[in-house]
Amino acid sequence: MLTKKKILFVIDTVSFGGAELSVFEVAKNLKQFTPIVAVVYKAPNGLRESFEQAGIPLVFFGISKRFGFGEGIKKLKALILKEKPVIVHATNYKSEIISRFAVPAFGIPLVGSIINDTYGKERYALVSRRERLKLEMYRALNKWTSHKIEKYISVAECIIEPNCSYLDIPKEKMVIVQNGRDLSKYLPAEPLDRKDIVPDTQQGDIFVVSNSRVVRHKGFEEMFGAFEILAEKYPRFFFIVVGNGFDWEAYQDKARKMKDGNRIIFLGPRLDMPNILKACDIFWFPSYYEGSPGVVIEAMLCKIPIIGSNIPSILENIIDGENGIICDKGSIASLTEKTEYVIENPELGERLADQAYQLGVDKFDIKKLTVKQENVYLELIE
Repeated sequence: MLTKKKILFVIDTVSFGGAELSVFEVAKNLKQFTPIVAVVYKAPNGLRESFEQAGIPLVFFGISKRFGFGEGIKKLKALILKEKPVIVHATNYKSEIISRFAVPAFGIPLVGSIINDTYGKERYALVSRRERLKLEMYRALNKWTSHKIEKYISVAECIIEPNCSYLDIPKEKMVIVQNGRDLSKYLPAEPLDRKDIVPDTQQGDIFVVSNSRVVRHKGFEEMFGAFEILAEKYPRFFFIVVGNGFDWEAYQDKARKMKDGNRIIFLGPRLDMPNILKACDIFWFPSYYEGSPGVVIEAMLCKIPIIGSNIPSILENIIDGENGIICDKGSIASLTEKTEYVIENPELGERLADQAYQLGVDKFDIKKLTVKQENVYLELIE
């Protein structure tokens, strides 16, 4: 029996998040490589158990510094010497920088990940002048070292051109492999008992759910604003917030100060998203910028009507009125209007959800997408 070649994934953490879940799904479904995952930074690492149950070896560097590039390079070089992978795939900014300085010395291919429109004007508009200067410093280092990567895997077509421009990357170095999900996990999932979300739930309650890092640029100001208006009109309207993040405590505090804030339910990060999504009525995702949001794919596979913002990464898959509803980015009024329209037209919501489901099944099956990604790896090591 032939021994499979080793591939080393390098990632900042295995906390709950889209990039982390995507690495897990790919590593779990590899057929021609044996995966090892290097986890660079100290963190809660909520997906650790999932990796371990799938038999995917994790190596924790345990770096507690904000960057720790020197320590990370040293530990990554030692791991490569020990495990002798034939290829390395790095994800997240800091892990990519570490890999760019560590991997080339071994003469093996290095693959990078394009997972966001990181340096777009939307992100710069949301941060302070000081943060903009930091972003420019990060971009300069990213651009200066970008040539060390042999191939970039982009999760969406719409973010290729901007990143090629920001980082001076030749377009021929890019290949698209979308985020995917395990259909066997999502399709047969049963809805969570709504009483496990709202203990005194009643027939006719409206559950709107979001699932993302709880940070401003995911559209939380707009979601909270829309909730305030809709909660006035619909006395049994609930907003279910799944996930955590930098602004989690701030938005919990904001909810406590709102008239109907007791109807905003914070569930924190969860592994039973298929069950939660199928228990809810509408999925909100009014984000300001994204790569290829895996949470939207999850909503597709769970047949829940999607309301997302008019940004390229959402418009790449969601067509307004055909398989979802598009609202204006940054507009409380637009999100409110579109949500009310879906609430008042349940048959429309069902039709949109059915169409989105079909796209999700056809386009985002992780098993098919992993084969495509493995072929990228195989071409690089031949």
